[in-house]
This record gives sequence, structure tokens and C-alpha cells, in this order.
Amino acid sequence: MTKLLLRMSGFNLFFLFSLLVLFSPFTSDVNAAESVNTEEWDITADRIIRYEKPMSIVAEGNIVLIKRKKIPPKLPVKDIEVTEWSVLLEEEPVAVEPTPTELTTEIKEEYQTEVTIKADWVAYDIALSTIKARGHVSVVTAGEQLMADQAVVNLEQETGTFRNATILRDKDDMHLEGDVIEKTGFKTYHIENGWVVTCKVEEGETAPWSFAAQDVVIEQDGYATLKHARFRIKDVPVLYSPWLMLPVKNKRQTGLLFPELSTSQNSGFGINVPFFWSISDSTDMTIYTEYMIDRGYMPALEFNYVKSASDKGLVLGNYLDDKLSDPSETEYYSDTGFTHTNQDRYWIRGKADQDFGQGWTSRLDVDIVSDRDYLTEFNTGLTGFQSSNDRFLETFGRSLENKTDDQRTNLFAVLKSWGSMSLTGELLAINDVRADKSGDTPLWNLPAIEFTGALPFEELYGLTLDWDTSYNNFWREEGIGGHRFDIYPRLSAPLPISPYLESRAEIGVRDTYYAVQDYGDSVWANDSTQNRLTYDLHAEVGTTLMRTFGFSAADEEGLRHELRPFVNYDYRPDVDQEELPYFDGVDRVYQTNGVSYGLDNFFDLVRDGETNREYGSLKIRQAYSFLDQDSDEPFSDINVRLRWFPISALFVDYRTDVSIYGNGFVRHNLNSTYTNSRGDNFGIEYVFDDTNNTEQINALVRTALFNNWRANFMIQHSIADDETNEANLSIIYQALCWSVELGTQYTPTDSTILLKFNLANIGAPFGFTY
Repeated sequence: MTKLLLRMSGFNLFFLFSLLVLFSPFTSDVNAAESVNTEEWDITADRIIRYEKPMSIVAEGNIVLIKRKKIPPKLPVKDIEVTEWSVLLEEEPVAVEPTPTELTTEIKEEYQTEVTIKADWVAYDIALSTIKARGHVSVVTAGEQLMADQAVVNLEQETGTFRNATILRDKDDMHLEGDVIEKTGFKTYHIENGWVVTCKVEEGETAPWSFAAQDVVIEQDGYATLKHARFRIKDVPVLYSPWLMLPVKNKRQTGLLFPELSTSQNSGFGINVPFFWSISDSTDMTIYTEYMIDRGYMPALEFNYVKSASDKGLVLGNYLDDKLSDPSETEYYSDTGFTHTNQDRYWIRGKADQDFGQGWTSRLDVDIVSDRDYLTEFNTGLTGFQSSNDRFLETFGRSLENKTDDQRTNLFAVLKSWGSMSLTGELLAINDVRADKSGDTPLWNLPAIEFTGALPFEELYGLTLDWDTSYNNFWREEGIGGHRFDIYPRLSAPLPISPYLESRAEIGVRDTYYAVQDYGDSVWANDSTQNRLTYDLHAEVGTTLMRTFGFSAADEEGLRHELRPFVNYDYRPDVDQEELPYFDGVDRVYQTNGVSYGLDNFFDLVRDGETNREYGSLKIRQAYSFLDQDSDEPFSDINVRLRWFPISALFVDYRTDVSIYGNGFVRHNLNSTYTNSRGDNFGIEYVFDDTNNTEQINALVRTALFNNWRANFMIQHSIADDETNEANLSIIYQALCWSVELGTQYTPTDSTILLKFNLANIGAPFGFTY
């Protein structure tokens, strides 16, 4: 309501109306159907009367005042002369403005209407500097209308009173009415018996919702104070407050957000009332006060800042003294299968990006949770895992780790890039929430430094030097750690086999040095210093064939097919690694001697010889090993990947591995999505892996049902275990200026129902959508 009032300039329009009367074009005593025109104003009325005592002017009958703005004329431009030399040299012709003597004297004047004011009767008291108007008073500007039965304006004090007034603003779809609307001072207003709604209401229609009050005091760029406030749906009051304060700025405001209601099998009935604090234009904080009957109070805090697209941060934290997490709650543990026993439960997560300039950037990812069951239990809601994950993915382009991961990564990285080289420094810590913590604890990197790059030497037969170097300090509370230096330079060059073949050979040397340390009660039995030196060879040969197939003889559209067969050879000798520690994949390089070969197909739709869009791709690959230990089954599985865009809105991705030794298909992965112009989204994913007994189907549906109704549905079902891991369903009714969402979630451990309600175009206190 206040948002509308502080931005409405209708009162100022009446001030303009007053100024035009001060312009005083009324010089005749009595005139019938008079019309007075000036450069900026057109004024017509049935009668215009001027009185000497007291000095005043009265206009009666069909008064129309139109304020016009003169549009500056466009200067003509001389015809551009294009010469043969300019065409030959591909020069852009420069427009030349004419000289004053070349300008024509006849330039047509153009005007644009700014304000239109109408009334049945207007009186201007010159001595008191007041204007009175009555009868179908109307002020219309671009995007705004003000209508009233009567108006009184004081020119000196810039105040006014409007009775039975209505204000409409197109930009924010705002509608305001009041028995009396007063402009009491600079950007301050008073309304008696009024109501407001921030959506467009057609004439004769009832607003879907509104705030009504007997008395409203508004300070623009501040707050509105409502006495005897009522929130109405249609014309039916549903909520009452004897006193209510709302922010009225046209930007983010401090205040209460709409509460979220929930009911859960484990948590019982719950309510979450967020409080939004707008600290500055780029910084805000939200305090969530959530209470669950069966669990207790779970407050949460969110801090967010956005300085620029590359300088932003978001951190959230929850805490719960969980009444259910007690060993005496045997039914809770037996029904859910949860293993945690701690009552102090919390989750802190955050991400930040910082660009320091000159190629230096930093990334921060924080994910600290009290126990391995927390994220599964609190998956939904304003501060649940799904909502937080969506926020991070949308804001930073990177998501949280899977909610079931029991080793949560916390990372701070600094990156520097220049040309074809990059330097990365990382500090990595692990939040360990495993149920069984026996044995070694997770490894931390304190720090990890990587330096990679490539230097081409075109003058030396096209040689290229690539390198990957790294240093890691592995620390853990219990187990084996230490320092590791890894240097891996590679030299490659093209092979001049044939002009029709793309060929390249590469040789690499890798040296890895270890200074091993033992932590806690662990003991390293081998030498504390270890070294591994090895080399590898790589060669590849391929070619590319391309052809465009026209859809018809006269058609400019067609399908371009790019075919690329290739063969690769890789060799790495066997190296003794039994006495080396194992930290990650760098610590084990396996003996290799074999070829891999494949056929890549790329398809593009073309129009007029240019690529219109990608149509699809088909990649087929297999490998053959020359090693003795693979002599019984030297061939690998055949790997097939299909990407297909039959239409621009439909995408299909299918991957499979086929065994040639009688095991058939050992792996399937099908992923398909469809998105149309009205926002419908359908997705399906099927995963089958015979090696680890996995078979699962996932589906996603977001669609418009009818009129203003939408539905969202998501399911993750394990076919192998014959169990639904998670299912979400929500129904949304989206009206012009409000929406309501009813959602439910099912997991094997709990079921939850959520209710959300939002009002459009109202500031933070009522439906602010961040």
C-alpha cells in the first residue's frame, strides 16, 4: 500500500494543475465555449469567468486542460555519397550534418501530450493561492491516473485534499482508493477509510485481495501506519489488526515475510516466520523463526551480499535443540533408521565469489553439518536442503554436495590465470559425519597448489610443451599424511603422415616425491621419503569427413554430417608403487599398452550454408589391450553415447556399455528433457548399472494445468530396491497479484506438507520474493 503511495505522483499532478491556472490565460470576463491555447497548454471550457473582488478565476463545464511538451526537431542529414573507392576499400560511409545555410526553414513542430486534466468546475483563489475542483476530476499522465469527486489544493504549501479518490498506476499495477486522501506535507499522506491492492483491477471488478484501514498515515520512503487494518480476500475480511506498520519504499524493505506452514509425520505442525532486514542496497539479512511442535524451536540466520556479478556471498545457518533426538525415543529411531544421537543439531553452509582484478579470483564453499541424518530429515522448507541448493546453484553456478554424502567438503581457493597458464591454491577441510568413524580420518589439504600451462613453439615443427605441477600437504587427525610434489611435463608435435590425416604424438615424464608423516596412533612402516619416476607415450591419428544433405533440390535447408574416425595408442610401463602412500588418484598410475578407437558423428541443421542449430551426435568407442594379464579378454566394452535434439525444445541423452563376451548390456543411462515456450518442463532419467546392482528411474514435471493452475512433481524411485527414495508434489495457484502453493514430500523416513502464500508487488513484509 505504501509502496504505491510513495511513488504515486498524482498529487504532484494536481500541483501542475495549479500552476497552469497560475499561468492565468483567462483574461475575459465571461466567455462561452472558450478555448485558450498556448505553446504548452490547450485549455477549453464552456465558460471562463474572472472576478476582481476577491481576485479569482472560475471555469465551468467540460473543462479540459492538456499540457504538451515540444519535441526537439531532428536535424536533417545530407545524402551519403558512396564512391567506387569506398566500396573497393570497404570503408563505412560517414553521415555528414548539413551546414546552417543548407537547412530548410520549414521544420514541422511536434508536440507530445504529458498531462490531461478534466473537471466540471474549477475555482482559483489568487489571494489564498488555492484551487478547488469538483465533478469528475481526472488527472491522466503516462502510466498513472487520479480520479476524485472533489479536490482542494494549496499552492504555497503544496498540500491537498481529494475526496472519493482513486489512484491507478500501470507500472506497478497498483490500485488505491480512499474516502479522503490528503497530502499533508512533503512526501507525507493521510488516508481515511481506504484500501489498496498492488494489481490491476478492471472497472466493476472486486480486488482479489486488499488491505483496508480506517486511518492510514504514510511517510514516503518510510513506513505506513494503519489503524484498524483488515486484510481482505475479495470483499471478505480474513485478518484484523488494531495497529499495523508496513514499509512503503519501492525497493527491498525491512519487515516480516509471509510465514510458511508445515506439518510432518516426525516434526508435527510447524510454522516459520522470516524477518527480512535490508541492511543496504547490496546487503541483507533474514532471520527465520521456525517452531515445530514435536521438535522445538529451530532459528536460522541468512546473510547475503551482492556487490557485482563476480563479488557476492551467501551464508546460512540453522540450529535445533532436537527433542526427538533422544535415545529414549525408540519409535522415532526404529521408524526412520537414523543413527545420530546428538540433540544439538546444526547446519552451516555458504558460498562466496571475489574478483580481485588482473586475473585473480577466489572461491569459498562452506558445508558443515552436525550429523549425517540432518540433510535427509530437513530437506524441504525455506531453510531446507533443496531450497538452499537451488539458491546456491542459481546464484553461484555450483551446488552443494549430495545430501547423503557423509564427508562434506569445505574449500577456499584462489585462482590466477594469464594466457594459457593458471595457478590455483586451495585449502580443503572435510566435515566428517560418518556413522562409523573407525580407521583413518578424512584427508585435508593444507594447502594444495597447482600450476598448469601450455607453451607452443610453432617455429620448432609445431612443438607444444604442456605441464601439470602440484604440491599437496595432506593432513589428517588419524592416519598417514605428508607432503607430495608431482611434476608432469609433456612434449607433443604433429606427425606429417598425410595431408588428409590429423595426427599427433606426445611423450611425458612424471616424477612424484613424497615426504610421509604419520598422525595420531598410526605408524608408517616404510621409508618416510619415497619417489616414483615414470614416463608415458601417446599417439593419435584421425580424419574428418563432412557432407551436407539437402532436404530438397531447391531447399536452402539441410543436414550437415561430420564423421571423424580415430585411433589412439597409449603406453605406460609398469612401475613399483607398493611402498607409496595412497592419498588420491595421482598416487597410482597403472601399466598401459593398448589402442583405443572410435567413430564420432556430429549432425547440424544448416540454413543458407550456415549452422542453424545442433541436431545430435553419436559416439562409439572401444579399446584393445596388449597386456598379458588382459589376454583372455583384451577388448573393452563398447561404449555408445547418443545426443539428440529432434526439436529445439526436446533433448535426449543416452549412454550404454555393451559387453562382447556374452554379458550383453552392462550399463544404461537415459536422460531426456522437454521445455516449451509457456514454461512447461518434463524430464526423465533411467539408470542401470549391472556392475553395482543399480537400477533407478527419476522423473520431473513442471506444467501449467489450466487457467492459473500449475503443478510440480518429482520422484526418485529405486527399481532395484523396489523403494521410492523421494517424491515431491506441489500445486500452485497463480493469480494476477497473489499465489498460493500447497506442497507435499514423501521419503521412507518422513512425510511433510507445506503451505506457502505470496502477494505480488508488495515489499518485504508481505510476499517479498528474494
